[in-house]
Amino acid sequence: MKTCLSADLAISNSTRSMTKTRRLTLLYVAIVSTLLAVMSVTPASAQLREKAFGVWAEENGEAHIEIAPCEDKLCGRIVWLKKPIDDNGRPQMDLNNPNPALRARPMLGLLIMAGLQPNDDNAYLEGQVYNSEDGKIYDIYLTPEGDTMEVEGCLMKFLCDSQTWTRVR
Repeated sequence: MKTCLSADLAISNSTRSMTKTRRLTLLYVAIVSTLLAVMSVTPASAQLREKAFGVWAEENGEAHIEIAPCEDKLCGRIVWLKKPIDDNGRPQMDLNNPNPALRARPMLGLLIMAGLQPNDDNAYLEGQVYNSEDGKIYDIYLTPEGDTMEVEGCLMKFLCDSQTWTRVR
């Protein structure tokens, strides 16, 4: 009876050993695959993000927008207005906001872009933009290249308008 029990334990320990070895091998493969994936994506993603950092002049010259990190994504804030004061001598306000409580926000310093992150191919940044002229939020796609950036705002992915912004700093 002892020999049968010893044989069963030996087989059981051998199976456990192979299972443990197999689990370690699978874990190793998963870790290496993940590291390779991160290493291959991160530089292109980081490079795209860095190209967008800075202050950009809108095509019409009415405002300058600063693109900067916001937690793990990028955002855009109005840092300069051609006409920061309204006709009554007061700072321009977010008058067209659909939320009446937010209409008293000054436009200067207003966060208008959020959630900007590289798309799957690292070809452009995508996120949302708040249009203070109509108080609506649109999808936005930014393609920075040197001292210019193509900016495309879209409603439902096919009704789009684009501008070319110029780097200020």
